[in-house]
Amino acid sequence: MIVTAKDFKLTPSITEYANQKFGALERLSRQPITDIKVMLDVDHNQRHGNVCRVEGSAVWRGRTYKAGEKATEMHEAIDICVEKLERQLRDAKERLISKRAGHHGLT
Repeated sequence: MIVTAKDFKLTPSITEYANQKFGALERLSRQPITDIKVMLDVDHNQRHGNVCRVEGSAVWRGRTYKAGEKATEMHEAIDICVEKLERQLRDAKERLISKRAGHHGLT
């Protein structure tokens, strides 16, 4: 897992939090997620204050799944981004299982 920061100093607590949250994605499948990248950014805006942005990507079975989120707090943006990636990976796993079982969405 690679965690990078842009426009701010990455603290050990935020790095640990991102590793913990994004690392939990690996338990979704027996097949390993081969590559997880997280980019954390802070947009310094005079009108709206600091806006934290998180972009995450995960590679599973040769496909790349991406999610991004903006929030006022970095922890909040990380949580929402992880939820989006988790949903994408879970949906992909369910599609794979239904194809293997022979169900093609026809009733």
